[in-house]
Amino acid sequence: MHRGAIRRLVNSHGAVRAAVGLLAAGFALASSGLSEAPAGRAPSFATREGAYRANNRGVALLEQFHHQEAAKAFRDALDIDPDLALARLNLAVALFNASDWPQAREAAQAAVRALPESPHAHYLAGLIARSQNQSDEAKAAFTKVLSLDPADVGSLVNLGQLHLQERRYAEAVECFRAAEQAEPYNTTALYNLGVALNRSGRQNEGQGVLERFRVLRESGYGSVLGQS
Repeated sequence: MHRGAIRRLVNSHGAVRAAVGLLAAGFALASSGLSEAPAGRAPSFATREGAYRANNRGVALLEQFHHQEAAKAFRDALDIDPDLALARLNLAVALFNASDWPQAREAAQAAVRALPESPHAHYLAGLIARSQNQSDEAKAAFTKVLSLDPADVGSLVNLGQLHLQERRYAEAVECFRAAEQAEPYNTTALYNLGVALNRSGRQNEGQGVLERFRVLRESGYGSVLGQS
């Protein structure tokens, strides 16, 4: 599963609906991957349905770029049923879209606690940490995603870029090469691999990779992983 971006949210029936305003590739949250209620009290049917309705309202608002209104709807869902984990994660997505960094970070950390084995929650936490220049926290989050999904291109690219910023060129090359092998048409992975190779002193190999990047970009076939 590819989490190079977060563009999808889960509605109450487990259906994946397109959302807006984040990064470039697909981020699908399957209901089977969300543990919605930890051991403890079991919500009534009416309570859970009310929370689902509020969550779905938030999804619809987010699709219309109404990020703050969407966040309020997800908070309404959590007020009704605090154990609805998908609403907790969707709240973090809405706040990320709204660039409300302190609250987005808090919401993402809560989502990680509620869904400790969800790569989606850790990936979002990593994006937020990176946006706030919290490099160690971001690397830990992306590394956790890769422990759950070793071929996740988004996490490989983000982790490689963090290594590149720190001039850890060998580690960066390893990440970008793994991303390029997992998704050969990803121009972001290919470009960064070429840059990392050049900066590590492997100019001949780096220039060859950058030429492949140029050809793929001009073909219009490649995919791009953005940051905003």
